[in-house]
Amino acid sequence: VHPRPVNQVLGYLKKKILELGIEPYDERDDSGQLRYLDFRYSFARRELSLTLVTRHRDFPQGGALARSLSRKFSFINGVIQNVNEQRGNVIWGDRYRIISGRDTLLENIGSLILGFPAGVFSQANPSSAKRLYDLVAEMAALNGLQTVLDLYCGVGPISLNLAGSARLVWGIDDSPASIDTAKQNARRNGISNCRFFQGDVAGKLAEAKKMLGEIDLVVLNPPRKGVQPAAMEATLAVNAPKLIYVSCNPNSLARDLAKLVDQRYRVR
Repeated sequence: VHPRPVNQVLGYLKKKILELGIEPYDERDDSGQLRYLDFRYSFARRELSLTLVTRHRDFPQGGALARSLSRKFSFINGVIQNVNEQRGNVIWGDRYRIISGRDTLLENIGSLILGFPAGVFSQANPSSAKRLYDLVAEMAALNGLQTVLDLYCGVGPISLNLAGSARLVWGIDDSPASIDTAKQNARRNGISNCRFFQGDVAGKLAEAKKMLGEIDLVVLNPPRKGVQPAAMEATLAVNAPKLIYVSCNPNSLARDLAKLVDQRYRVR
């Protein structure tokens, strides 16, 4: 499933990590250092970004590992350290440090050029992502007059894909890094009718309803847990004539559709 460059780097990393004495993290007794490896590959640029998630900020082997990788693989555009000092199996910590290169990978999805820094969500397959976003646009059937809300917008791919056919698009997400990146992506693509807001979806929805008045379309693209109760209540209060729900979990989708049907929406 991985692009070939990912497998090449992974094979080399296994040897190099052993050679440098980097200990794997063991959550049972909170020992070791290296918790996770995150690979991101840009098919458009043929570049790879690697993030090493470590238990401690002090990572003396990091520089040697980054230099070795850069010498071996010219397509590596950045090696980043993420520090996760919490016990347990949560992947990401709050702090990032660039060890070498850059922290953002650029990918083309259709006509959009999107930046993906370490730690934000990205679809692994850009061609499949394009098909998904184009299907959302087809179902939206916008004519340039509509006001759209894009909930759980991430770095903005759906918002920016709809912007050319909408009057105004507001994207909302609780991740500061995702919203900062979405704003950069809007500027990167010269799109001026998208606004992005960081915060709790339920709270920001209430603000949007107050400021925008009538909203023609709501797009929901939540994480696996689906739309949380407060956000669902706020979505229903918007009373948009059309919702488009993109889901990665059939169970939470079924639960949320049942709530929407109870409020007189029809599933198509």
